[in-house]
Amino acid sequence: MTPAFYSAPTRDGSRGSSPTEREGSVSKPEWALPYGQASAPDATLRRKQIMKSLQRKSRALCLLCLAMILGSMSAKGAVTIDDEPLNAGDVLIGPCGVPGATGLTGLNDDFTNLSIDTGIANVSPGAVTTIPGTVVFRNTIQNTGGDDDLFVLSAPTKPAGFMIEISIDNGDNYITLETSNPSVTLPIAFHAAAIILVRISAPAGLKVLTGFETVIRATSTAMPAAANDTIDRLYTGFVRLDRSATVVEDNRIGRPAIAAPGSEIEFAVSYTNISTGAGVGNSLLTAHNLVIRENGNWQLTTGV
Repeated sequence: MTPAFYSAPTRDGSRGSSPTEREGSVSKPEWALPYGQASAPDATLRRKQIMKSLQRKSRALCLLCLAMILGSMSAKGAVTIDDEPLNAGDVLIGPCGVPGATGLTGLNDDFTNLSIDTGIANVSPGAVTTIPGTVVFRNTIQNTGGDDDLFVLSAPTKPAGFMIEISIDNGDNYITLETSNPSVTLPIAFHAAAIILVRISAPAGLKVLTGFETVIRATSTAMPAAANDTIDRLYTGFVRLDRSATVVEDNRIGRPAIAAPGSEIEFAVSYTNISTGAGVGNSLLTAHNLVIRENGNWQLTTGV
């Protein structure tokens, strides 16, 4: 069977004649062979050009995908380093290791929760602590500005009767914040971070199971308008125990639900962590190895 051939149109739109078929050869349509048969080097060069073009497009697509992924990732409060334009004096202060933590409303109400363990034993809810208590908080400050800076550390808000001390040398020395000396200064290099200790001493006579907030502020000296706050919250105990007693009625003998001789009494003890836990990256209070002691004393439970 004689093979059919396609005749490409000429410039004037007319059809050219079919190419001559040599015996034993295979012809290709003229549109695939401009200016005659393409040489092997020309075809190889064309393939290389196509591959380079695909490689460039692939790299561009990868970079675009990487940028989209990084842009969607949340720092979640961790110490951050980025390539965004920096503002002089920018600073973050927060819980230890997480200067960019956020609280219920943002970067200025993140917090560290700690509890005293003195003056609260065997004290009923609503009563007060029996002796003073002291706790030491750890906070991290990060220089997120565009240069080295000197930061002023202060406590603009503190509970009445509390004493606030700050150490910038890991506890070797503490400086008391008071009216005559309301702040401490701390130099931090560009993009560096530092840990400070805040020792808070609480007086006796505080209501138990209550949080008392001290605001610690870091302010830039390069730009005094740039500042950030964190909360060091001292609790006077944070696990609340509630007891209840119920007389189980014995329907077999028709006894009423009163504590009559032979009645069965069901005691229930519930416990609740009353500390705050909102936000991201904050230092929370968690009870470990909790031991509950209950003697089942009906008189203590009911007050009868």
